[in-house]
Amino acid sequence: MDHYDIKARITITDKDECFTGYRPAHLINNCLTTGLHTYIGTARLEKGQSTEGYVTFISPDHYPHTISTGDKIPFQDGSKTVGFIEVLEIYNDLLNADKEPSQKA
Repeated sequence: MDHYDIKARITITDKDECFTGYRPAHLINNCLTTGLHTYIGTARLEKGQSTEGYVTFISPDHYPHTISTGDKIPFQDGSKTVGFIEVLEIYNDLLNADKEPSQKA
C-alpha cells in the first residue's frame, strides 16, 4: 500500500496542465517542500480544474505539527504559484497540528 501524508482537494490555477505524479513545491510554515501528487479518478488536471487526491511530502520532519484539516496550502513551479491544496484528511500524525507530540502513534 502507498504511504500518503494527506488527502486533499487539489486545484490548478495557473498552469496549463499537470499529471498524477506531479511534484511541485508546497509552502508549509514558511518552508518550501516537495510533495508528490496522486490524483483520484483522473490522471490529468487542466488550468481551473480540481480533483481529490493524495500528497506525500519528502521531509515532514522539518515542519512537524503544522497542518490542520481545512488548511489551504499553495504550491508552485519555480517561483510561480500555480495552485493550492485544501487539506481534507491527515494520515501522518507527525504533520497533524491537532496532535500533541506525546499523542503520536
